[in-house]
Amino acid sequence: MARRGKQILSAVCALALLCALVLPAARADTPTIYLMAENDRMLTLPLDAMPAWVGGVLYVPYLAFDRTVTGVNLGVSYGQEHTESTYTFTLYSLRGTLVFDLNAGTCVDQLNGTSLDMRAVQRNGRVFLPLAGVCSFFGLNYTYTPTQYGTLIRITNGQEWLSTQDFVSTASGDAMRTRYYEYLRQLEGDSQETSTPQTPGESTGGETEQEGLPVYLAVQCTGAGGLESILDSLDDRGARALFLFQGEALADSADQLRRLVGTGHAVGLSVSGASLETARAELEEGTALLEELAHLRPHTVYLEDAAAGVADALEAEGWVCWTANVDARDDGRSASTQATALLQNLEGRRSTARVLLDDSTACASMLERALPRMSRSDYQFRLALETRI
Repeated sequence: MARRGKQILSAVCALALLCALVLPAARADTPTIYLMAENDRMLTLPLDAMPAWVGGVLYVPYLAFDRTVTGVNLGVSYGQEHTESTYTFTLYSLRGTLVFDLNAGTCVDQLNGTSLDMRAVQRNGRVFLPLAGVCSFFGLNYTYTPTQYGTLIRITNGQEWLSTQDFVSTASGDAMRTRYYEYLRQLEGDSQETSTPQTPGESTGGETEQEGLPVYLAVQCTGAGGLESILDSLDDRGARALFLFQGEALADSADQLRRLVGTGHAVGLSVSGASLETARAELEEGTALLEELAHLRPHTVYLEDAAAGVADALEAEGWVCWTANVDARDDGRSASTQATALLQNLEGRRSTARVLLDDSTACASMLERALPRMSRSDYQFRLALETRI
């Protein structure tokens, strides 16, 4: 890793250590918080306009496209018509026009009349729009970055100066911290004012939280053909996973990459650990492909058959190495047998389970059988972020 990367990593680690020393420990029931930025500017949005997951899709408030609110001109404007019988919301730019019908739950590309597979929703009396679909249509980019002050969603239109990594390093000092604690104070105030008890298993941020064994899922992606089915199963259950791509599988997975990033999954690389030189070369190639295909720079790596010292060397260079303690990759048995074996393995555990899957069709079938039974059991699905591995 370049010297600048090491300096940034050292600064982030120092800041995290300082926060651990001077800030109170986070409560177990602290809700998920989403922050927003556009280009090189943090946004200040109302609490009820916080981005949210709806049906496995990440939604952002229409205010994100109101330059008078954000102070950033993304090149997209909006209009809406709300009467007793109609409720339409329109986004438009020089690239085209999207018309969302909130009553019918449809979206139409006005230029050619094509119906698109997305819809707008209402939350807290505001219109929310699907982030991935809107950005793709209007040629915008977005990143989804977990930080110590919540998850940062950043929309860019090519006029930004800072990379996402540099932006997070710059903004986390004051802007993100201030915004994070403003949200916490508002959420605490709202919870004290209402007497309605929270439904077990629900959290303010829209993600499932439940007591029980923490389970981290990771999928080694080799291009084996089961990735779409795995994504469908995870999204149906609201579970998130870490997807570890081998370099040769990346070029053929552009659509899946956009989907899994847009729905909140994490992305890393799976490389040979036979030698440090081999691992570095594969990481460099995989990183370049990810930046090209998804505007994403990975920091997590899974080492296949790692030689002694390789993991330590990569971690010293800033990589986070994923390790599994439950291997659930396809072993040739039937899907039902493998699902039963996975559940039996988890039942005997008293501490965190880090499950490694693969993207084979057999593993996809196994997961389809196992996830409903896991959802009914005492497990807590967690996303394998760099701060938790």
